[in-house]
Amino acid sequence: MPFLQAVLLDCFSNLNGERTPYAVFHLLNGKKSAQTIQDSHFFKIGRLFQTFPFISREAFTREVEALLKAGLLQKSGPDACVVTEKGAALLLATGRMEERFPYLDGLKYQDSANLFWKRLNLITQAVSNLVYGNKVYYPVQRDPALQAWAKNWLKQHAKSRIALAEHLYREFYSLFSGSPPEKPEIFVLRLTGAGRIGYTITQAASALHLDPVEYWYRFLHLLHFIVRRILGDPETFRYLYQMLHDVQKALPLTRSAAVTFGFLKQGKTIAEISTLRGLKQSTIEDHLIEIALTVPDFPLNRYVPKDEEQKIIQAAADLNTKKLKPIKEKVGDIPYFHIRLVLAERMGRSGSFKFFEK
Repeated sequence: MPFLQAVLLDCFSNLNGERTPYAVFHLLNGKKSAQTIQDSHFFKIGRLFQTFPFISREAFTREVEALLKAGLLQKSGPDACVVTEKGAALLLATGRMEERFPYLDGLKYQDSANLFWKRLNLITQAVSNLVYGNKVYYPVQRDPALQAWAKNWLKQHAKSRIALAEHLYREFYSLFSGSPPEKPEIFVLRLTGAGRIGYTITQAASALHLDPVEYWYRFLHLLHFIVRRILGDPETFRYLYQMLHDVQKALPLTRSAAVTFGFLKQGKTIAEISTLRGLKQSTIEDHLIEIALTVPDFPLNRYVPKDEEQKIIQAAADLNTKKLKPIKEKVGDIPYFHIRLVLAERMGRSGSFKFFEK
């Protein structure tokens, strides 16, 4: 089975027919909507968020159709698919994504890891060319903002070019010594240096005899491992930490939700924030869902009365579902927003839905 189909099958297994197939498409593309972020938490697939942004809607549809044709997926309604027994057996044999890639966490790291990689590749190229005395070369990253950042970083470390290269080498060596989760070549092959252009994804996959999609996920797995190591030990990785610390957010909120969170901390109401920001109240409510999933000690009962909270929890337990419509039908006139917020807060607090089980 092609590796991409294994990724899709893993996602569908977690969704278990409770979302449309395109929920998976939006997840892999990293769509920063309240629904996709909520799904990432609710169905424990946040590790795959934004990990395959290359796929088009048409290509995604073809892959899903191939899984249906192979009998690995089956329709469970007009807008849903579930994994068949055959598909579940195959997943068991190949291993789930969380088992194969334990350090992969797209929801937490992908934005910062992507920028860190670009910075690191550009700095590696610059330092390598400094060591060899090359003053003219084509930067591997053409983004003017990235180039300006690299020039500023190099000015801050305007010591001996050899000493700078040695510091970076030692930090790389520390990263890859011991037992990294993937072969270091997966990462190193893509670095650009003096007289050497880093491999593309396709070239690196070919050199390592891997399916290109599997190579990509192994590269991301190692990159996320590196980010985690650096953030956890800034003293050992002093130079690498300087390339990362300003882009890794303490709370993985989208930019707009973070602005709303700032207003909430000032004691503003949803209506007040909507007016101040010139956004629909429903958009601010979406931000609250994201905040409730992410921020510890979210003040749920500031927005949802305690009695409504208990009714929603009981309904979810009785129905054993995360679907909003059946819960709404059971609780009557309680607003959808309150249902979503209770589910989000409970998920953020516990990391699971076990408290809904009877």
